[in-house]
Amino acid sequence: MAGARVAVDGARIAYLDAGPREAPPLLCLHGAGFDHSDLTWRLTVAGLSDRHRVIVPDLPGYGDSDDLGRAPDFAALSEWVPRFMDAVGLDAADVAGVSMGGGMALWLAIHHPGRVNRLVPVCAYGLMPRAPHHGLAYAALRAGLLPAAYRAATGSRTLARLGLMANYGDPRRVTADAVAELRRVAAQQARRRSFDAFLAVEMDGYGLKTDLRPDLGRIAAPTLLVAGRADRVVPARHLLRAREGIPDCRYLCLPTGHWPMRERPDLFNQALRRFLAR
Repeated sequence: MAGARVAVDGARIAYLDAGPREAPPLLCLHGAGFDHSDLTWRLTVAGLSDRHRVIVPDLPGYGDSDDLGRAPDFAALSEWVPRFMDAVGLDAADVAGVSMGGGMALWLAIHHPGRVNRLVPVCAYGLMPRAPHHGLAYAALRAGLLPAAYRAATGSRTLARLGLMANYGDPRRVTADAVAELRRVAAQQARRRSFDAFLAVEMDGYGLKTDLRPDLGRIAAPTLLVAGRADRVVPARHLLRAREGIPDCRYLCLPTGHWPMRERPDLFNQALRRFLAR
């Protein structure tokens, strides 16, 4: 797996590039919060790079990439994706994304259909009007509690494990390595605060700013819409409803929480490989 850097809009962007250069390209986009490219997609890269060129950027403000340079709202982050593709020489690719990255993948397919061959949104943002327990989540944001969560996860292995267990369908699958990685990312986000900045422009007391549902009918790419049966962040019912709006869409609900590619890579990689072979 090769770690590389490229300039996009004058900012340094780190990305993983694995697999044969001549193989079909697969672009994978990670989520917000406690995340970066390797953390979410490492097992997918290992599982698919024999037959695909898998490219996974650290999104602006995450991992080893510079910040966006302006307010990191959803539209600004999504508009960044085709410019990253230009920078690494991708005219079009299969595109997968999870959570915020899943919403960005949907946005790309809606606004730049010629750049998406096949589409795999996973537990995707942009398909529900409000977050679960929206009032409490917004109050926590306004009270500035996210930095406290970062510090708690950084300082306590037990609290980090509990937080990770809440994002898994089967808490028994949380490993010591996953907890250690989460704590490292929490320490980084305590400094960078990228997720705080995203939520500050995407969430208000009434709901979430981004709603992609009215435009789903514009998606031309064959789509595999993946949900987690026990997902507490983007409940599966929202993806099941969104399925009806996408013209060529298969729906897969895995026995996981919000992180299917890490919790059940055996099931996720098999489904992804089968879909991309269509």
